[in-house]
Amino acid sequence: MRRLGLFLAFCISTVGLVLAGPPAAQAIVGGANAPAPYSFMVSLQSVQDGEYKHFCGGGLIAPSWVVTASHCIDGDQPADLRLRIGGLRWASGGTVRAVTEIVPHPDGTAVRDIALLKLDRPVSGTPIRIGASPAEGDPTRLIGWGCTNQGPFLCTADVLQQLDSAIRPASVCDNSGGPVKPGWELCTGNPDDVAGPCKGDSGGPLLVPSGGTWKLVGVFNRMSALCEVGAGIYADAAAHRPWIESVTGPLP
Repeated sequence: MRRLGLFLAFCISTVGLVLAGPPAAQAIVGGANAPAPYSFMVSLQSVQDGEYKHFCGGGLIAPSWVVTASHCIDGDQPADLRLRIGGLRWASGGTVRAVTEIVPHPDGTAVRDIALLKLDRPVSGTPIRIGASPAEGDPTRLIGWGCTNQGPFLCTADVLQQLDSAIRPASVCDNSGGPVKPGWELCTGNPDDVAGPCKGDSGGPLLVPSGGTWKLVGVFNRMSALCEVGAGIYADAAAHRPWIESVTGPLP
């Protein structure tokens, strides 16, 4: 039931629009199957109907630490969660870990929707490094197992989805999802192609290319409106780095 509440809180501002027309049959929305795993990609899972199910994403930033969105873990205890790290599919592959500590940002979800999860044991997969805050127009990549169409229900993609996008002006995202918080959040999306993040992608990483690899620049918070609008709002990882390192210790 708590997962249903999380979903309703995430989408309540767009429920009327969700019911107004048929969903688009696309993927992340508008993405494609990732051809290979990302070592740092995390599926947050909880028991639903007797088995573990994906409900949010996250990013491995140190061998024992994962960053995600605060609203993903609101009300959870560490024992409620299981993480699968570095798998191409949320249900198999990669490394499974338990959580021993949940650290939401002290300012609260409504102000800074970002949180940290401590693993019960370190993992050997390569974490992602936090990059500098990107500029408008910089290319980005979204990855996640969230819904592949708007639809009225929470859903997941079996295979990790990826979508190339770009940083957009805040005005693109200042919609029913609430305005972008200057200095703390980023706006991204493909409004011309109606492609972007959707339900179940919360907490997942926003990436930028860097020297043949990827760096983390954002943590998905919310859609600006419908998934098909193609815009998403992310916590700026670089802006939150001082707080992150106050919990994890220095990061590369």
